Amino acid sequence: MKISDFLKAIKADLAKAPELDAVRDLEITPGKFNASEIARQSFKTPALRVAFLGAPKTQAKADSTRQFNGAFAVFIMTEGRDRDLEGIDLVQAVAERIEMNRFVDDMPVGDPTNQRIDVLYTGEVDDTGLALFSVSWTQTMRLGKSQGLADFDDPAAVISEGTVLNTDIDITQLPEGM
Repeated sequence: MKISDFLKAIKADLAKAPELDAVRDLEITPGKFNASEIARQSFKTPALRVAFLGAPKTQAKADSTRQFNGAFAVFIMTEGRDRDLEGIDLVQAVAERIEMNRFVDDMPVGDPTNQRIDVLYTGEVDDTGLALFSVSWTQTMRLGKSQGLADFDDPAAVISEGTVLNTDIDITQLPEGM
């Protein structure tokens, strides 16, 4: 699995969301940015930027893969007189879209967790009223190519934390002759 493919899947999912039809500019960005960086870039507001923010250090698993808790964000930019309320509506739509969304079925990712909404900036940038919000979350992802050791039947499977596994063994059904 490639993180860039996952970002593209998030972007595609947001692009097809009817509740985000008002968005005029949707792209992937390399990470966090501030008001001065916004002034140097051109955005057609309302705009969304999808970003990978990083992941904490992990240990390799027995099959040579790693399970990361990747941090992701969607930044929402609006401008004009109604920028704050328009931004809040878009933040809510993005947050609702992300909740319980794995974005793709064929990649080893878990459900989104630790969802957070932030108001990052509201004010003037180059004489233009601008508001910047973010919806951020973490999502477990398995990276690397399995070497086949201690592997699941499905190498793309991610078992969510807290899942109760069935450990019951039925010994009443022994083969005949035993």
